[in-house]
Amino acid sequence: MRLISRKRFYSAILAVSLFLPFGTAFATGLNARPRQTNAAFQRHLEAIASRFGGKVTLAGVDLKTGARFGIDPNRPVATASVIKLPVMVEAFYLMKEGKLKWSQPVTETPFDRVPGSGILQFLNPHIGLTLGDAITLMIDLSDNTAANIVFQQTGIAPVNARMPKLGLKHTKLFGYVFHAGHRSSAQAKKFGLGMTTAADMVKLLTMIQKREIVSPAACDRMLKILGHQMDNDAFPRYTSTIPGVTWYHKTGALDAVRNDVGIAQTPAGPIVLAGFAYDSPDRQWTADNAALLVLARLGRAVLHHFLPPTTPAPATNRNGEGNSRKAKKLPANAVRLSAERL
Repeated sequence: MRLISRKRFYSAILAVSLFLPFGTAFATGLNARPRQTNAAFQRHLEAIASRFGGKVTLAGVDLKTGARFGIDPNRPVATASVIKLPVMVEAFYLMKEGKLKWSQPVTETPFDRVPGSGILQFLNPHIGLTLGDAITLMIDLSDNTAANIVFQQTGIAPVNARMPKLGLKHTKLFGYVFHAGHRSSAQAKKFGLGMTTAADMVKLLTMIQKREIVSPAACDRMLKILGHQMDNDAFPRYTSTIPGVTWYHKTGALDAVRNDVGIAQTPAGPIVLAGFAYDSPDRQWTADNAALLVLARLGRAVLHHFLPPTTPAPATNRNGEGNSRKAKKLPANAVRLSAERL
């Protein structure tokens, strides 16, 4: 009897040990996954980019571990509206220096009012905006009229003088939105409103996240503004429903360009990511534009790599894609203006 009991005891232990891995996976929604090696992660990113049909530059860093990754991160690219992020930073520096105030009234001029993204172009020009209002609209709605109002306050040259001081060697603002005639340099003709690199944007966002520029309070306010971004079709597309993940980011777009730069606050710590998809074969202004989708897939791959293996994976449909909103086509006149929609 004693011998039989021991056999049963050891058999029970063996059965439990064999069942535990399955039980653990079942309890976590079958989302347990092995973590990729760095080399496999890099290959995965490059494979996603290669299927796009255009070109991609990418840079990122996991601020908890310091792990860096990217695809051609130092290649200069057209910013489109991403350049509005450095302009916001300069505005906060000028506020710190007492040259500007968040609450100061700003006046829209006929020069400022331009088409493309934003709401101010459709409103009364005398609605009583403050500088803080204009900055918020410039970032969260990428409002081009608001951007020109802010550019008038900061100036072009001070933005370009500040960025190298912060270590951003390739970031430049070339002029005002929808005023290409004011841009005369060869770089301006090549890149349009502004130029940068993915590495530069990761550096700037990292300093904001670490509260290393302007002041901690200013960084807090900038992050709050970035957290209200209304364009979430790129990096947040497949990842915003992951528990504990919140994006603070700025986007930009041209006919053949889609950009997204931001910070993902995650259960594993902040991850800074900057992606630029350009020379896109897809020139449609829709939510399912190919350049948006490649950035969305890269964002998903990055978070999948750095989040804990048992973090619930983003929900996907039968085609392996996350949920997305149905796209609406723009009116014909909006498409004609889209060469500098930003």
